[in-house]
Formats: sequence, C-alpha cells, structure tokens
Amino acid sequence: MQKLLKRTAQVEKQVARRQRTVRSKNASDTRKLLREQLKYHNIARREVFVSARQAQREDWHLGPLAPRRDVGAKTETYGTVPLRLMQAVEKMDGKWKKWGIRAGDRVCIVGAKERDRDQIGVVKEVTEKAESCKISIATPEYMKTGSQPTPAVQTTEGPIPLSSVRLVTPVVDPSTGIKRDVIVNELTLANNRRYIANYVDPITNNYHYIPWPAKSKLEFEDHDDDTLRIDVERETWIPTLLRAPMPSGVIDELRNKYSKFRTRHEDSYLDMLEDIDRKSGERQQELKWGSGTPKVMLTPVQELNRQRRMERLGVEEENGLTEEVLARIGETMVRRGRKLPLSKEMKTETTSTILEDEAKRVPLKEAEMVEPHDMMEKDEHRV
Repeated sequence: MQKLLKRTAQVEKQVARRQRTVRSKNASDTRKLLREQLKYHNIARREVFVSARQAQREDWHLGPLAPRRDVGAKTETYGTVPLRLMQAVEKMDGKWKKWGIRAGDRVCIVGAKERDRDQIGVVKEVTEKAESCKISIATPEYMKTGSQPTPAVQTTEGPIPLSSVRLVTPVVDPSTGIKRDVIVNELTLANNRRYIANYVDPITNNYHYIPWPAKSKLEFEDHDDDTLRIDVERETWIPTLLRAPMPSGVIDELRNKYSKFRTRHEDSYLDMLEDIDRKSGERQQELKWGSGTPKVMLTPVQELNRQRRMERLGVEEENGLTEEVLARIGETMVRRGRKLPLSKEMKTETTSTILEDEAKRVPLKEAEMVEPHDMMEKDEHRV
C-alpha cells in the first residue's frame, strides 16, 4: 500500500515539475514575443516620424516647388497612420500599476505630447497590461469616413497612456456650495474603492468617495424556440438509496482505471496490497532476526549480517544453548560453590539430591567414597 501511495506522490511531483518547466518556457517565449513586438513597433514609429520630418523640411525649403505626395498609392492613405501603430504594446516586466480608471469614466487628456490635449471624453476600453486606454471624443468632420462600402481609411481611437489622463468627477465647492467638475490629480485605492487623495469632503468630513461607473446590463431577447425556465428547473430524476446513481462501469469510462494518478481504489485491491505488505514484512523480519528454523534460505552474507546485528544489539539466538551445555554450566557453578538460579520446580529439590548428582558425575577414589549422609555428619563435626 505504501508503495502505491509513494508511486502516486512521485508521479504528481514529476507532473508538477514538468508544469513548472512548461510555465517557465511559456513565460520566456512571451517575453521574447513582447520584445519583438516592441522592437517592430518602435521601428514603424521611427519610419513614420522620419518620413514626416523629411517631407516637412522639403516643403519648407522648396515652397511652391514642393512635390505632391498624395498621388499614386498614397492618394487615399496620405497623412494616415498604419494600423499596427494603433495597437498598444504590453509591458514585459509583468508589473502593472493600478490607476483606478475603468471603462465608462469621464477623463481629461493632460499629456503634453497628446494631440487632443485638454479634451474631455469617456473611456471606451482599458488595457491594463499595456497601461493604456481608448477615449471616445468628438471626431472632426474632415476625419470622418465617407459612405464607401470598403473605405481605405477608417477612423478609430488610438491608445493613450493612462499616465496622460486624469479622472473628472463632480465635487461640491465649499465656498459656493455648487457642484462642479474637477480634475483629480491623484487617486487613492483602498478595499476596491477609490478616493481623492489628500482631500476631505467638507460636508461629510471624510475622504471624498468616487463611485465606479455602472456596468451596462446585458439585454436578452426571447424567441419562440427558447426553453422555459420552469422546464429547465424541473427535477426529472430523483435518486434513491437503493440504487447507485450510475452503473459501476461508467466511472471507469470517465476516468482511467489504471491511471498512475488514481488515489481511490476498490476494497479488494487494497486488501490484496495489504496482504502483500504483510508477507513482505514477515519475510524481512525473519531475515533480520531469525526464527529458530528459518522458513527462508539465507545467503552467507545475510547470515553474517544477522549475526553481527544480534551481537551488536546484545540479542541471543533462540535455542542457542542445548541441555548438555546447560548441565555443564551447572556442574561448574556447583563445583565453585555458587548457587544455582532455581525456579519454583527446582526449589523443592534437596541438597542431598544435588550432591548425589555431583558424586555420579565426578569419579572419586574408593577410600574417599562415602555416603552422602556421612559427608554431612563430618561437615557438622568440623563446624
């Protein structure tokens, strides 16, 4: 069982490692793509600016003799900007500042390099990754496209950096009490709410809160072939406890039965794995400590390792001392005058029985052979 869990955990770690590698490679490819887009964007802008400055210089020096440039292929496109310059380029560092401006806000263009400076419009679209927005303002008549089916030139809003726009919101004038529009120089964001930085409302004595623009609600149109809501929410099947919610074979079709990522298994399969683990543990225990008569054959190296392990831990082998060896140890202890460790059964034996056994094992000379009770009497007289 532990082997199965270890395999599943190992496979999950391998997949996570591969996913990290793929994410790192994708991030590297994205940075490379953004770097190339920024490079081509700057090249296109440089070409447009260089050609425009060159044409302006020629027109200034030549005066009435300046050539016409709105001819040929540039008859309809002269003075326009390529479409690739109308697309904002995302930043590569991935750290985008939160400006607190969303689609639907009224803003004022304050950038010094912007052509529509000091104009107020409504934000149509915000690109957070590029920190730019598109503002809907009044289009001059000369820039409006005609009624051609496929015009060569189309009028659209260009991206403006969010650093070049400021939010416009109505604020009550404390001196006159009249509400008027003001340009907010700096915003403070807190808890998904935005306030005017360093300004306290004189009426509420709190920071002036600027609400977010209302989101437009989606309008759905009903048709004759639409399904009614009452039919969609009707319960057509109620499961019971007497039957399974699905056939037993359906779950194997939804997920791979032999997948390495599987964590839930059948009880019979788990019992089989536990039985295998138990038998393997018993075999390892027998190889390590032994069990009288080993049930498995040990190699010489395994036998040597087992003996050294038992000697190091101070564990004696089972049935290591035979009856003959124990008897000899007892004789030696009696001969040296030491007491034998008697058990409950052995405590009933008398000293005479022990001496008789000793006399039988140790041969004596005929002159020295005496009866056990005479030997005890002599010992008493000596005392």
